[in-house]
Amino acid sequence: MRLALLVLIALSIALGLGGWSANWALDRSTEIDTVTVGPWQANPFAGAPDADPYSKARLARLGNLTLGIGEGILFTAERDGAGNALRRQCNYRLVGQTPPARIWTLVPFTPEGSLIPPGAGRNGWLTSNSLMREEDNSFAIALGPSARSGNWLATSGTGPYTLALALYDTPASASTGVGSLALPGITLETCYDR
Repeated sequence: MRLALLVLIALSIALGLGGWSANWALDRSTEIDTVTVGPWQANPFAGAPDADPYSKARLARLGNLTLGIGEGILFTAERDGAGNALRRQCNYRLVGQTPPARIWTLVPFTPEGSLIPPGAGRNGWLTSNSLMREEDNSFAIALGPSARSGNWLATSGTGPYTLALALYDTPASASTGVGSLALPGITLETCYDR
């Protein structure tokens, strides 16, 4: 009986520490193969069959589908250009050139991965085919709870969020094309909780 109790205690400790260390490793390994362009981050090899085991495990834990290497690349931003966390109660301005892609989408998500509901009658995302551009192909997007003219992506509620920029059918999905990519900058304009 004593031997069975010691074996049970040893197994409990091993499984508990093993699970904790695996979770810790997944949380701390986000830098593997990650490319940073301003406030945007992407893992161009996340959808590849030979992706690193940590990327595969993170994707399995989240349950997200990823774009394959030839399909495109997903960039996410959790912070603005000054390094402050993006918050739904704040207005931001995205300014830049159109990324080289056949089509792209811009979507705000909660930290848990749910689409942020924009409110009645508003789109919760922007696509490149409905974007107003300048003559030099540059654009400006207003992002936040305050309605504005031009390109506006509405957010609602309070708390942090993640902005996802998905580029489809782009040369940037290859490992050599990501480093030279210019993505829009994110600038804080106003906040309603200050």
